[in-house]
Amino acid sequence: MTSAICTLFEGHYHLGAAALINSLHASGFRGRFICGYRGELPPWARASRVESGSITVQDLGGGFEIWFVPTAAKVHFTNYKPTFMLEMWNGPAGDADTFFYLDPDIVVKCPWDMLQRWATGGIALCEDVNNYLPPRHPMRLAWRDWLAEQRVPLVSSELDRYYSAGFVGVPHASRDFLTLWARMIERVGASLGTLANLKEGHATSLFHTPDQDALNIALMASSTVVNGTGPEAMDFAHGGHILSHAIGSRKPWRGGFVRDALRGYPPSTACKAFIEHVSSPIQVFTPAEKRRLVSSLQMAALIGRFYRRA
Repeated sequence: MTSAICTLFEGHYHLGAAALINSLHASGFRGRFICGYRGELPPWARASRVESGSITVQDLGGGFEIWFVPTAAKVHFTNYKPTFMLEMWNGPAGDADTFFYLDPDIVVKCPWDMLQRWATGGIALCEDVNNYLPPRHPMRLAWRDWLAEQRVPLVSSELDRYYSAGFVGVPHASRDFLTLWARMIERVGASLGTLANLKEGHATSLFHTPDQDALNIALMASSTVVNGTGPEAMDFAHGGHILSHAIGSRKPWRGGFVRDALRGYPPSTACKAFIEHVSSPIQVFTPAEKRRLVSSLQMAALIGRFYRRA
């Protein structure tokens, strides 16, 4: 089975993307990793060759290649995921039997073969932090009404899980789901009047997290098989061994661990997982920068043993 992986980043998120790549390398993945980016190439990018147009390729050796694909997408990158995956599956990932997307603030903790198995015969998804959304939850009822307004048939009426859009694994046989997801994002954007933001309104808004809500709405309008895991698979709950997702505004590569710990927020599991993957094969920080981050993390973890918010 041939697999390809992609992510999207801009600004300082390139630091997270580098750690993600390092974690995949450590997991045993060998293949094509595609970075969609806005702005300049990250400073750690080392071009081995230039492909068609402005695509730059970095060869990490052993069959692991990083393809840097510049994009001028006008929407927030989180709302570009399925469209980018479709574009890449028609391009650099054209020979992939399975295509994965991971947010650039995720690191992989498990062997690669487990991730590959996850997307066998169905779409690989992980439940979100607020993972239980019963079939007749008021939000689902509102989404049903919206689907009816959009003249989109309700296909799966008994779904009771809300999935994260930070990780998606799609086998070739389920490729059409990406088209449906992209179409739902487009229609959500038309309803909102914009797709420029990560969040809209408040937690009870019809579309608070446009890309993720659209993903779950698309599942309601599809018979696609879901290979789902609980929230622990992204370290949203204890007991996870697969991925670690540094959600929220406090990204681990920005440091500030001691400051956060003194405010009652000790380092998360995702912060600790990130630090484990900043050295090889891509050197994310200088040795001095890494030492400062590690020292800050250790001190913050010590503070967190005695002081944290309830």
